[in-house]
Amino acid sequence: MSPRPYRMTRRQDLMDSTRIRILTSALAVLVSGERFSIDAVAREAKVTRVTVYDRFGTREALVESTFDHLAETGGLTSLPRAFTQPDPLDALNEFVMIFCGFYSIHRVALRRLHALGVLGRAAEEHSDRNIRRLRGLEVLLGRIADAGFPRACDPEVARVAYALTSFAFVDELTGLERDPVAVAPTVVALIHHAAHMQR
Repeated sequence: MSPRPYRMTRRQDLMDSTRIRILTSALAVLVSGERFSIDAVAREAKVTRVTVYDRFGTREALVESTFDHLAETGGLTSLPRAFTQPDPLDALNEFVMIFCGFYSIHRVALRRLHALGVLGRAAEEHSDRNIRRLRGLEVLLGRIADAGFPRACDPEVARVAYALTSFAFVDELTGLERDPVAVAPTVVALIHHAAHMQR
C-alpha cells in the first residue's frame, strides 16, 4: 500500500497546527498591546512572514481569522443552543449570556480588534457579524411577540437590543471591577424594559 495518503494527512496536520499557532500568536500580539502586523505575528509564532501570508493572504484576512478563532474559543459556536430553548424569554436570556461570556473570555483582544476594525476592510466584515447578531435578536424578539408581548416585534426594540448586546455597551457597563457575565441580567432586564415585558 502506498504511504502517500498518510503523508498527505500528516502534511495537512502540520499545516493546521501551523495555522493554529499563527492564530494563537495573533491573539498574543493583540493582548500584548504591540502594533498588530504580519511581522509581529510571525515573530511571535516563530515562522516567516511568508508562512503567515501563505496561510492568510492579507493582514485583514488574518484579523478576520483571528476573530473566528476568538468566536470558536469564546463560546459563540454554542449560539444555536439559544434558539432551541422552548421558552422565548429563556432563549433571549441564553443569547445574551453567551455573548457576555464571549466578551468576558476575550475582553482585551476584542478591544484591540475593535480598534483595528475601523482601519480597513475588517470593519466591513465586523459589520456583517453585527448584522447577524441583529437578525438573531429579531428572530428571538419575534418569538417573544408571539408569546404575548407584541411590542417586542417593534423594529426599534430590536435596534435597542442590538445596541445593548454590543461589546462596546457591555464593556462600558461592566467597568473595571466586574465581569461581563455579571451584567448579563442587567442587559436582559433593559431589553425587557424596552419591549414592555414582565415575567
